[in-house]
Amino acid sequence: LAGGLADRREMGWDGRYPALGDDALVDPLEPREIRAVPVAGRTLAGQVAAFLRDLIARQNLRPGDRLPGEGAVSDSLGISRPIVREGFKALSATGLLSMAAGRRAVIRPLSGDVFQAIIEDAVITGQADIWDVMEMRRGIESAMVGLAARRRDARQVARLEDLVRTMAARTGDVRDYAALDMRLHLTLAEAADNPLYRLLVESCARIFETSRVMGLERWSEGPDLAGVQRLHEDIVAAVAAGDAGRASEAMIRHFDNALAVMFGGRPRRRRSSAPVEG
Repeated sequence: LAGGLADRREMGWDGRYPALGDDALVDPLEPREIRAVPVAGRTLAGQVAAFLRDLIARQNLRPGDRLPGEGAVSDSLGISRPIVREGFKALSATGLLSMAAGRRAVIRPLSGDVFQAIIEDAVITGQADIWDVMEMRRGIESAMVGLAARRRDARQVARLEDLVRTMAARTGDVRDYAALDMRLHLTLAEAADNPLYRLLVESCARIFETSRVMGLERWSEGPDLAGVQRLHEDIVAAVAAGDAGRASEAMIRHFDNALAVMFGGRPRRRRSSAPVEG
């Protein structure tokens, strides 16, 4: 093995796998020993998953790139294929890899599926509620629009302005308005030019949809039917003007108003602390 690696290096091989064929070694420059007993609390499959993560980082692999096949990994590490398959499946469950029968695993584009599941599970099990979701959004999106004001381009400003004009004509339809509201927040996330903001907004879309509809329905019961619309217009105007401070303040007002409408201004209840698994 060592001689073969030396030969490859002398031939100018750079350590990457252009095709990552099934007969390729997993990491020929840095072969790793995977022990037959758990290390640092990891199962054998967990160690395989960690190895694959390291491989992705070392080989600078990107979405759409393929990993070596299970057979190549099994042969290189001296680990049975069923255990190697478990390691691949663990990474698939986190959304890092896409797997299909008879094909090598492929690195997936960024997705918020796992984070969305965490938020939804927290809500349905009573470990968090819609107030918590909205409070989290308040902090995330107030910072997000500040960046959007600094980084937006003319195309994004035009889209934002077009959206708020369309929203102004749909204030009488709660469901349509909520869908447009999501589009507005996603466009603001895009303008922030940070993929993680869009990930966070998208990953909570289902919970956010519930919170938006609840708030808009209660707004529609009050005398100020256009109140939420004015707040959205303030946010977009500040972003379009490039005023980061005013944009962040407008988003904070937006969420403070939403919390007041949705929860009737009730004070935040303190809950007893629960252990969090690490």
